[in-house]
Amino acid sequence: MRKSRYRINKRGKITIYSFILLIILLIYICISSSIFDLSEVILKGNDKIVKNDIIKISSIKIGNNLFQYNINEIEKNILKNPYINYVKVSRKIPNKLIIEIKENTEDAIIKVDKRYLYIQEDGLILSEKNDITNKHIPIIKGIELKEKDINTFIKTNNNNQDLLIKTLKILKDNKMLREIKTIDIKKNYINMENTDDIKITMKLDENIQYNVKRLNEILIDLKSNNIKKGNVNLVSKEQAVYSP
Repeated sequence: MRKSRYRINKRGKITIYSFILLIILLIYICISSSIFDLSEVILKGNDKIVKNDIIKISSIKIGNNLFQYNINEIEKNILKNPYINYVKVSRKIPNKLIIEIKENTEDAIIKVDKRYLYIQEDGLILSEKNDITNKHIPIIKGIELKEKDINTFIKTNNNNQDLLIKTLKILKDNKMLREIKTIDIKKNYINMENTDDIKITMKLDENIQYNVKRLNEILIDLKSNNIKKGNVNLVSKEQAVYSP
């Protein structure tokens, strides 16, 4: 009886050792075989970001073995780019890497001296450029920044960044952001101008949601009547005023 148990235990150990050896052999084949050398990087979900920039920041090199890459490390490196909101990297056997991303969006521009900060509607600073390369988003004036580093959120000297961000978000939610050319922040007011050269004034307060809704209705009405230029004053809660 003892001999039988001994034989079973011995066979079990041999099976386990053989299985471990097989795994080690397979790993060695995967690492050493040229079949698994990376030949292509497939990028999905990109609009502004080009593949070469992703490859550069992630330190991926064509020709390296597919299994030598640490997927988590690649994702962490890619997320250092402020334009990247989400990333998922996966291997496609035998020799491809698939990178799926979701980009942050340029929603406004803040002019700082002779340079331009491109920000997302939540206030995230995406990049700093010498020129205006995106002519479909508003330029923000009248604010002084105390926080203006790339990949950080804007902070203004008078701490009105929350109301500014709220304004951008509401304009974007109402699909109006790309119709606005300029946003000028005053102490208690916001002055804007849209692509039809209509100048808009409204209070910089917690009624922004209500005022943007009123503004949207007015602009739709003006556009339907082919009216361009003029002034829209939304300072009063009771009455919106348009003047040519």
